[in-house]
Amino acid sequence: MPVVSRADERNRVAMSGMPSSATTPIVLVGDRFESFIAAGLGTSAHGLAEAVGHGAWDGLAEPIQIHLGQGLDEAAVATVVEAVERRGLGDRLLLDPRDLPAPVPPGAVHKRDARNVLLADLVHDGADTFEASLRLHNDNELVLDHQSGPHLQGMILVEAARQLLLAVCELEYLRPWPDWTFSFLLTQLDTRFHRPVFPLPLRMQMTAHRADTADVNRMRLGLETRFVQGGREAATSTVTASVHPSERFRPMERRAAEVAIAALPQARPLAVPANSGAESFPTS
Repeated sequence: MPVVSRADERNRVAMSGMPSSATTPIVLVGDRFESFIAAGLGTSAHGLAEAVGHGAWDGLAEPIQIHLGQGLDEAAVATVVEAVERRGLGDRLLLDPRDLPAPVPPGAVHKRDARNVLLADLVHDGADTFEASLRLHNDNELVLDHQSGPHLQGMILVEAARQLLLAVCELEYLRPWPDWTFSFLLTQLDTRFHRPVFPLPLRMQMTAHRADTADVNRMRLGLETRFVQGGREAATSTVTASVHPSERFRPMERRAAEVAIAALPQARPLAVPANSGAESFPTS
């Protein structure tokens, strides 16, 4: 009888969408999280839908909850829902598409491509406190070319903290000036990581320790964000920024760019190409 290694078993699980235990919840993630899937920690929407369609789950006796992780969109979740309903497993493979967080508008976080938005379900739950969920698209710019194993790279949390500052300003603190355009200048960004973060649901809890918005020409903000996954704090990020009316800030920004250009080295002769006829030594 051939011996099946643990690695072979994990690969079989990842391909079939079947957890190693009948009572283990299913974690659905995007295809980009190959290391997470290969480790037997989750399955892709396509993989689970295919396994359900082939009858891999027909003998399930007890209900299992399907948890929506990162890298999913409405179409991916709908693929699984349709496969489950078609197979008549809606009372055993439990999945609610409404668990997928609703992203904020791209403009609120200064993005043109909705795939690069990291914030969802943003709520203002106190005088100066806000909460949001991380929603990481399968084709987000930060996951297209990065290898980090099963965990998420730290830069995702750094960018999420930056986007949270922008969204809170655009959707809350700048509401008194709906017809104005503002420019943001980060003055500090300090992120500390306490434990790895995985492509699972994650909440962001933000407190505005400073929100000087009385003078529209000199606004200052200082925000602290706690990243919480599985009830445990995984990272904290402090971001401070100044906010200026764009019509005042753009000329200052241009002058700063001109100063930077003027500081570049003066013109100098081009380097002589290696094959320009200069003396060289034979290689053989």
